[in-house]
Amino acid sequence: MTSLLVGGYTGDKGSGTGITVIGDDGAISTVPADSPSWIARHPRLPVLYAVAEIDNGRVHAWSLDNGVPAAELGSSETGGAEPAHLSVDSSGKFLITANYSGGNISVHSLNDDGSIGPRTELIQHSRHGEHPRQTQAHPHMVRAVDGGVLVVDLGGDAIYRYHLGDDGTLDLEGIISAPAGSGPRHVLPVAGRYYVTAELSAEVLVYDGNGHFAGAVPASNSAGHNQPSELVSNGRYLYVANRGPNTVTVFALDSELPRYITEVPVGDWPRHIGLDGDELYVANERSHQVMVLRIDPATGIPAAERSIDVPSPTVVLM
Repeated sequence: MTSLLVGGYTGDKGSGTGITVIGDDGAISTVPADSPSWIARHPRLPVLYAVAEIDNGRVHAWSLDNGVPAAELGSSETGGAEPAHLSVDSSGKFLITANYSGGNISVHSLNDDGSIGPRTELIQHSRHGEHPRQTQAHPHMVRAVDGGVLVVDLGGDAIYRYHLGDDGTLDLEGIISAPAGSGPRHVLPVAGRYYVTAELSAEVLVYDGNGHFAGAVPASNSAGHNQPSELVSNGRYLYVANRGPNTVTVFALDSELPRYITEVPVGDWPRHIGLDGDELYVANERSHQVMVLRIDPATGIPAAERSIDVPSPTVVLM
């Protein structure tokens, strides 16, 4: 394992103090930051970006030295409250942010050194649903894809596709509707299909490559309320984190819809999971730990291997 970077909540949202750095020697240090609940690397440069999930949302950038945040490269307001996710486009020229409580999407230009430049776009969503948590738009994820950006909006039961222009502006290309009240959270493309965690209906939604709805399966077979969060895949299996049941479900991707195999227990409130080879990392927000599970290559089933104490973790970056 090289340096592991863990974002989390600070202040009134959690007990963290910034970005936790776990070295390959096990040493732990912290880079101070306000609620860096999502972090991501530049696709080519040694630069790290983080949201500040606060009322007056911001994005921050740091240069990386051997994978560890070193010098801060500045920050900028996003134009929306409580940004929950960000992504850098494949060209490395633009940083796109989902402002969850602001209900909008912002784009910043990036300078040649990866530092944050001026904001080039701010798109407000207005679509909303009938669930009590859908009184307004709530963009929860932005995923840069070839030629554009996918935006998953929990409040609007929708996945937006935008074209990202050379000037950093966004043009709407289409909207894929999710089932009413499903509350889509995160999307993952795998082998020409799109898998989506539906936080409010506790399902995994499936779309074909053209955006046509193929069906849905329960994210967990455990009893009780579930708010599925992140999903990852190695192409053969799909792994889904379940908050409430506190499990990771294993699905096989060998049929029209994901086929349930089993689910394994993890810590309290697994907000994020990350995959690195045959190791699955789980950020358990409420039990203040990052668990490492090793996946059996024959069965696809992960088993707990070790745990690292981290305050209020929300995202793991390998």
